[in-house]
Amino acid sequence: MALLNVAASAGKARCNRAVRSFRACASLAIALALGLMPAAHADLVVPSGGQYMTGGGQTDLGGTDVIVAGTLFVAGGTLVNMRNLTIQPGGTIDGGSGVIELGGNWSNSGTFVAGTSTVRFIDSYGLVSRTIGGNTAFFNARFLSAGGTNYVFQVGTTQTIAGLLQILGLDSNPIQFRSSAPGQVANINLLPGGTQSILNVGVTDVWATGQPLASNQTNEGGSGNSSNWFGSPPIVPGSPIAPIPTLGDLALLALAALLAGLAFIALHRRARSRVQRTHSRHSTSRNLA
Repeated sequence: MALLNVAASAGKARCNRAVRSFRACASLAIALALGLMPAAHADLVVPSGGQYMTGGGQTDLGGTDVIVAGTLFVAGGTLVNMRNLTIQPGGTIDGGSGVIELGGNWSNSGTFVAGTSTVRFIDSYGLVSRTIGGNTAFFNARFLSAGGTNYVFQVGTTQTIAGLLQILGLDSNPIQFRSSAPGQVANINLLPGGTQSILNVGVTDVWATGQPLASNQTNEGGSGNSSNWFGSPPIVPGSPIAPIPTLGDLALLALAALLAGLAFIALHRRARSRVQRTHSRHSTSRNLA
């Protein structure tokens, strides 16, 4: 009889554990269905030969990456909460009239068809530096940062903007544009029909090869080599930058002595001329008398 009670108790315990496990799974499923818990996201990968279409809606990447070796059609849709975007060789993104928003790196080794789309670079994921690689022709490009983000542009590349170029930092924490190697240049080309909205930016080794940029502003935190920014004249690529000649200490002393000598000679001549005029007046007076 005791053995039967023990067996019954063990069976009841297993049954209770099974019921609890079932209830837990059911609760998790309900929570996910109601959006009470975040669902896991995987990278959006468009393989070579494949296609992905937003259908004009919003695709929430949940902080993951987009990797395109095939064709991605944004159309009128929106890609949000993206970390990094990579267009591999042979890959194409057709921006349509949509919006692409990312908080990480942009790498373009394929084709980006801008259409009238907007690419928005924002602060996210705790990154203080983001890289922009490859040559890309954007329609609208917006760089927004409240944290003084460093946007690092690959040396030798050009980002071309046909519509709006927006660069917005904070007065207390300016956004920074720089190239990927000190002393070497990357380019930003705002086309003649484009517009700009720029505030609180520092620039280092990035040239404006189209319209002058931020002409009525100052370089906030950048170390220069910023041709055609902040009212500076454009530098013709390949032309040498001639240094302003200066004089050494001895040359400056010699120049000072020369100037002093010339001044003395001038004063001496004036004095002689004054004496001669006085003598001439006296002679004339005697003759009249």
